[in-house]
Parts: sequence; structure tokens; C-alpha cells
Amino acid sequence: MTLTLAIPTHNDTECLRRLLAQARDLSIFDRVVVVDDASDTPVTREEVCPDGAWPGDSLTILRHEACRGPGVARNRALEHVDTDHLLFFDADDQLTPDLAALAHRLRGREFDFCLFRHADSRRNHWGGQGQMPLDEAHWRRAGVQVGELGSVSPDQAAALAETANYPWNKIYRTGFLRKHGIRCSETLVHEDIELHWMSFRHGRDVLVSDRVGAFHFVAAGGQRLTNRRGEERLAVFGPLDRLFNTLAADAPGKLADAFLRFVSGLFDWIRGNIDPGLLARFDGAARDFLLTHVDEPRFARITRTDPVLARRIVFQMERGRT
Repeated sequence: MTLTLAIPTHNDTECLRRLLAQARDLSIFDRVVVVDDASDTPVTREEVCPDGAWPGDSLTILRHEACRGPGVARNRALEHVDTDHLLFFDADDQLTPDLAALAHRLRGREFDFCLFRHADSRRNHWGGQGQMPLDEAHWRRAGVQVGELGSVSPDQAAALAETANYPWNKIYRTGFLRKHGIRCSETLVHEDIELHWMSFRHGRDVLVSDRVGAFHFVAAGGQRLTNRRGEERLAVFGPLDRLFNTLAADAPGKLADAFLRFVSGLFDWIRGNIDPGLLARFDGAARDFLLTHVDEPRFARITRTDPVLARRIVFQMERGRT
């Protein structure tokens, strides 16, 4: 297995330097592609690899002259990948030694992508460890919380698809992404939702590992894109519409139901992370989404199979009335 590490970055030289050093020490990556998304000071090889690591064409640095967001950066990185497999990663997160163990286990295996566990800094802050509680619940529901590496059934995939839609907790087969045209949305935030759900929609040979391959750092009140509270949050409805139309066309529809549960939870999360002056517009757009996609037969079925979700949908529709 040959593997590329693809990293979008913006004004984060210190973290990028740390990540490249970690990647070198793991000795599992054949190439690294960095996409500098219009950093104030352009990223240079000398700055991020001061010890001469990643010489020659083992490191490619691409640059955007205008900031276009991590989704566009990841899509551009994908165009320059020439290895069998790919791991997207964010500059401010950290690789773990367990990822190297996983990569060695994956050698010779045929798979579209492999989902692995991660640790979240918010759990550490609360005195715990591992993934956030909701993600842990989805892993338990899928029955994959124990067992180092295994294949995933369609029912398990539908449960795992509801985990946080991160781009960096999966090792992808490059040809799988290209064959199905799977890419990130080109929105400034929520750009990874399409990548995540389209991977689960098209994935036929999906593996899951309980190896903790990444440490995800969340800076509360920070300046990163995840902390944005403005109108860029409203752009999420374009990707959500496209995804629901695609997933709802499939039979028997388990993934579409899982997506609807995810969307309902996402709506509540965005409401807590958007400027108060935008709440009325957001609630109206959320109501329009639900009215468009949850017709009477679907709502009747949800009422039978998931009454909690049905009540949330009714509440969110009422909240969006003007």
C-alpha cells in the first residue's frame, strides 16, 4: 500500500511543521501534498521542514492566492495524489503511533476506505479520553467498538455514517474517490459533509478499526473555521439538498434515514453556533429543507420507526415559521 498525506493549511506554520515531523517519524507515508490556502506568508519547504525531511518530490506544496476554504484545498490535493491510498488531515490535529500499526495491517487488503477511531481534546478537558460521547454511541450501536480491524455491513455503515463528518478519520483508496467523483463541498464550512456521506453511499468494501489514529484538537472560542458564526453557515443547505436527493433515491433508504437524523442534529448544533441575528433566516431555511424532503409517507414511516426524530422534525418545522 502506498499512501499520501494531504493537508490543507492556512496561517498555521507551527502546527504544519509539527505534523510533518510526526508523519516522517511514522514512516508510513510515501508522499505529502500540502495546499496553502492563501496564508499571509506563503508556506515554504525550508520553513516547514527545517531538518531537510521530505526531500524532492516526496513533498508537494501548492498555493491558493485567495482563501477558498479547506474543501477546495482538499479537492486540489486529490488531483495531485499518485499513490494507491490517501489520508486527508488537518494541520492542527496530530497523528498517533496507532495509525502506523493500522497502516501495516491494511497492507494487502482490498477496501474502499477504512474508518478509524480518534481522540478528542474536549474529552481530555473534561477528564475523559477518546471520541465524543455521541460518536461513541454510534460505534456501540454499530457493534464495532471492540475488534481491531473488520469489515462493515450495510446496517453497520448506516450507524457509523452518523458519526461526526470528519475528513481525516478515514484512509481512502484513491481510485474509489475518483471513480465516484467523491469530493468535498466548496463551501467555507461544513465542507466535509459530502465527502463523508458520499463515501458511505458508494462504499462497498468498508473496513473499521478501533485503533486511535488521530488526536483532534478543538480550540473553544478560537479563530479557526469551525468557530465561524456568520453567513457562511447558511451555505450548508446546498450540500444538504444534493445529498438528500441522492440518498433518498437509493433503496431501501436506511442511509437516507440516517442522514435525516444527522441533519436534524446538525440544525440544532448550527443554531448554537451562529450569530443570533441570523437565527430567523436559518430556522426558515431549515423548515424549507424539511418541508421539501420529508413528505407525508416518509414522515409516517419515521413516526413508526423513530418517534423521537419525528418529534424533533415537527419542533424544527414549527421553529421556522415566520
